Amino acid sequence: MTQALFYDFPPASKEAWKNQAAKDLGGQDFDQALKSLLWEKIQIQPFYTREDVLDLPRLPENSFEDKPFLQDFSARSWSNFLAVYPSTPIQEIMDFLENGGEGLVLHLKGDENLNELLKDVIPDYISIMLKPLGDPAQVLEHFMTWVHEMGVEESGLTGGLLWSPMDMLFEQGKSWEEAISAFRRVFSCFPNERCFHACMFNFSRYAEAGASGLDELIFGFGEIIELIDKSGIDPITIFEKSGFYTSVGDLHFPEIAKLKAIRFFYAELALQYNVGLRLEDTCVFAQTSGWSKSTLDSNTNLIRQTYEAMASILGGANGLWVRPISGQKATELELRVARNVSFILNYESYFGKVGDPAAGSYYLDTLITQLINEVKSGLQELEKNGGWLVAFESGMLHKKVREHRQKQQNSILSGEISKIGVNKYPASDYLKNNLEFSPILEKEYELKPSRASYLVELQNQTGA
Repeated sequence: MTQALFYDFPPASKEAWKNQAAKDLGGQDFDQALKSLLWEKIQIQPFYTREDVLDLPRLPENSFEDKPFLQDFSARSWSNFLAVYPSTPIQEIMDFLENGGEGLVLHLKGDENLNELLKDVIPDYISIMLKPLGDPAQVLEHFMTWVHEMGVEESGLTGGLLWSPMDMLFEQGKSWEEAISAFRRVFSCFPNERCFHACMFNFSRYAEAGASGLDELIFGFGEIIELIDKSGIDPITIFEKSGFYTSVGDLHFPEIAKLKAIRFFYAELALQYNVGLRLEDTCVFAQTSGWSKSTLDSNTNLIRQTYEAMASILGGANGLWVRPISGQKATELELRVARNVSFILNYESYFGKVGDPAAGSYYLDTLITQLINEVKSGLQELEKNGGWLVAFESGMLHKKVREHRQKQQNSILSGEISKIGVNKYPASDYLKNNLEFSPILEKEYELKPSRASYLVELQNQTGA
């Protein structure tokens, strides 16, 4: 019996497939009809074959985490996070943790009664991300005081500070010197544990403000280079005690490639500073995107956040935060759905059964390599023009992000780009569930979160 299923079928070359496609197009130009452009720089082929990856470097597989010690453990694991505010009732927190939740994002000012807010929470059994609403060092010290009072060993903590010094520049208008001072202060008082991160480089700020995925990586890694070169902190300390905070949008496969490229390029960047960094030691914390959502017919957001969560897991996120667009104002249904997305993907769709299902994809491996090469070129151009800080202070960085944002928003307003529930297939009045709309006002130094559908939402408000 012949073992090979396709023994009688010789392998077809890529050129043969292209010729067949050209024939089926009936005279249309192959490139114009089937090729597309991702993030204005990367050409996407209609199909990929083994020939496309023959000359590419071999990408590591299953590099998101250390392999489990026991055979029966899941091949792939991630932590499902819930946002906790000072007003969040303890019953909601415990209901989440007792039903499979593994992590909390604590929004803190540094003066909360944590014994009351986190009553019955055992910090060394879960991951905790601290989202400072004020001075990050004060928030950290306040949290660590509570940890010590609980009798928890620092070595048992996982998570970190969901903060980057550049947050102070973009959100508070602080100077570079003030941001670096805060960065040093945080690092000096941080627990000496690699599983609890002193800084999470905030790539999400660019994605949420409307930047392309490519610019998100270029400006994000530009921040890292600026910090390493000018903070005075040993590079090995920064690389080992930092992680990534990113948003995953609605371009499914490019977002998977983006997350993988972050991990691979970070290790490559570390080598430039003579730091050996294992891919498994890099923490990637991913949230579902607010940029891709809409206040119009919010029911469609539930679908979008599901496949964004899928891309996060397939891309190698260690922590997943499914964020309702309404934030603190989210309804009980929105909160429950957001909490359960990760559970469904893990326990019903079995995403945890395979370590790296996207590994070996001709398309993704090609895309990851293209992304990394474009990031290198973009960083070289950025450094040639003075570096990240010069781009920030001159406004060039803001200008580039805002130009891409406006282009995307105008394309959706004109109908050039289709968005379900916004400019295509709007819900009937009976089913429509619009959210509260608030204008987005941005200061010169800010990059505020926006939405691709913002201009359509604004038009809907004015009735134009």
